[in-house]
Amino acid sequence: MRSGFGFDLRSMEIFVETLERGSQTAAAEYLGLKQSSVSQSLANLEEGLGMILLDRHSRPLEPTGAGRFFYDRAKRLLHEARHTRRELQSGSFGRLHQVRMALVDSLATAVGQPLIEVIRRHTSDYSLTTGLSHMHGHSLLTRHVDIIISDDRLENYDGLERHAILGEPFVLVLPADWTGPVDNLRWLARQMDFVRYTAQSLIGQSIERHLRLNRLELPARLYIDNTFALLSLVGAGSGWTITTPLCLFQAGLDRLALRVEPLPIPPLRRDLTLVSRRDELGDLPAQLARDGRQLLDQRFTGELRRHLPWLVSEVRTGH
Repeated sequence: MRSGFGFDLRSMEIFVETLERGSQTAAAEYLGLKQSSVSQSLANLEEGLGMILLDRHSRPLEPTGAGRFFYDRAKRLLHEARHTRRELQSGSFGRLHQVRMALVDSLATAVGQPLIEVIRRHTSDYSLTTGLSHMHGHSLLTRHVDIIISDDRLENYDGLERHAILGEPFVLVLPADWTGPVDNLRWLARQMDFVRYTAQSLIGQSIERHLRLNRLELPARLYIDNTFALLSLVGAGSGWTITTPLCLFQAGLDRLALRVEPLPIPPLRRDLTLVSRRDELGDLPAQLARDGRQLLDQRFTGELRRHLPWLVSEVRTGH
């Protein structure tokens, strides 16, 4: 058989009809085939699978143990195939069957639950993953997920649609009781450790690239793979860091003892973008982007205005 599985839908249909009708002749008549075609299809099926499926000495035909297993699976697969065909023919595929989404951690904390509610209205099944942000783009390109919201816009790839979600500046974060200068990162790194994001994270890569561009080679001691732990260390007085307002919101603006200042070097920004494959999900990506921006305006911007009002004008939702 040409299929790498050893079977295809047509051979499964012939096998099921042969068993249910008790003979190859009856199956051939029902399917509008020659009896020889049915016989050849069954022989090819058994050869492709490498096992006997039918006891040809019994009348009516009975399945072997392997044949009964294959029959049960074939019935389910054929039912799903027929259902799929009916949906396509009727045009009733507006409701998606599955949507797989990956988000950066900070956004999942801010608006993840309300976004899930939006997804539920459009699909009968869904999955949402966070973390491993450096893998999100690869997961989308290899069809392991359908939508990402990431700081990687995948600008070098065609066939994608992109919707801006959030633009925000990076800021300098220190312990709340720090009273020393904040205008010289080299000097600061000699007084306290620079608490870094790990190099595997996109946010960590952006920060390190910006520091190199500004000719800042700072001692490398502390690498942390999640924002809450990183900011907890800073709040406890273990060092200082560079992060974004949304990451501060993720960790809890009112829970950590932190001092937040503008970067004393040329500004660095992070843009979060919703990216999906074009024309596969209808208007769901655009609607998720609209709802995500609205949720950020309601939840994140309000908290920022209360705790760090000087940053509000630097944060934008959408374009």
